[in-house]
Amino acid sequence: MRTPEELRRRLQSRWQNQRRNWLLGQGEWPLSLSTEPPTEAKVLAEWARFDEWLAQWRVIAQRHADAVRYEARAWSRVGEQNLPCAWRFASPEAVALELGCSTAWSRAKQRFAVLAAWKDDAAWQVELSRHFDLLANLDEDEFQRLCTVVDWLWRHPASGLYPRQLPIAGIDTKWLDSYRGVTTAWVGVLHASEAREFYAATGLRAAPDRLRMRLLDRELCVVIGGLSDIEAPAEEFIGLMLPARQVLIVENLVTGLACETLPGTVVFMRRGYAVEVLAKLPWLAQLPVYYWGDIDTHGLAILSRLRGYLPRTQSLMMDEATLLTFKALWGREEKPAAPELAHLTEAEQQLYRALREGEYKQVRLEQERIAWNVAWPHVTSAMSP
Repeated sequence: MRTPEELRRRLQSRWQNQRRNWLLGQGEWPLSLSTEPPTEAKVLAEWARFDEWLAQWRVIAQRHADAVRYEARAWSRVGEQNLPCAWRFASPEAVALELGCSTAWSRAKQRFAVLAAWKDDAAWQVELSRHFDLLANLDEDEFQRLCTVVDWLWRHPASGLYPRQLPIAGIDTKWLDSYRGVTTAWVGVLHASEAREFYAATGLRAAPDRLRMRLLDRELCVVIGGLSDIEAPAEEFIGLMLPARQVLIVENLVTGLACETLPGTVVFMRRGYAVEVLAKLPWLAQLPVYYWGDIDTHGLAILSRLRGYLPRTQSLMMDEATLLTFKALWGREEKPAAPELAHLTEAEQQLYRALREGEYKQVRLEQERIAWNVAWPHVTSAMSP
């Protein structure tokens, strides 16, 4: 015997799982939920509960005359009984009404219809349906603003504008960041594009990738007007004529700033996984490259990625001996890297496996924890001719 409250919970679950499909006109109607009426034996065993159950369904039937389907039962001991057997809903509107979601359903359906008319395309309709909550709940001014932005980006697929330059009132970069996901998805589908990255999908221009480089040799500084610490768009480094002899890449910004004088050396810092741009610098690719990162799975993953672009890259202080020497400085790596790495030496592979799933599992030794007066001599010794 399912009570109205039990079936209402089932109905809520059905709403959560199916309302997006209902926007698309799917679903079999009427929707019928069985009350699981009792047998005569169960009625005799639980008469008080049965009587209460009948009363609860009478309330529902009085409120919605056609919603409860009754069936007659002719029982030998209890006599004839008219039992509520199913709770039926003729449409999504009826479901929404019962759950107190009529306003949300009506608004979502109306907005879906308006947007679906933009393009006669099944993929576009499916994408819209995925955003039921946004269609149902977004403030009207915000919704109109979103539609204006998406429509403009759809009609200007390769504007090359920075987000700040969009000719739409009330739009700024913070607003776009708030709706980046839905904007990317909607514009991508409207363009029939497979792009899933915001700038690729919208045709807007991203802020240029910037490199931070320090020159550790006074003679190198003279070549570029005495500058020693330079940050500029990556593309501006491509044609740089610099008589450097070697390159150091460090994961940590402060470590890069702390690097001291080292003849013929330039240091790049704060790149994380975004190391592929360094391979686009023709002058850098011809030099010995050294990488100094944390001893953890992500540090080794970055090293492997860098070697994929610059195969001769050598690692510094990223080995098991260094890890064990500074055991007292170990931390915990909460989310280790998972992929198999293709560009590590055998010793580095063994260390990576040990950090990921072996004896050093989730151990992390951050480079900046090692005392500078110990670390820097190691680095300079390895990089000196």
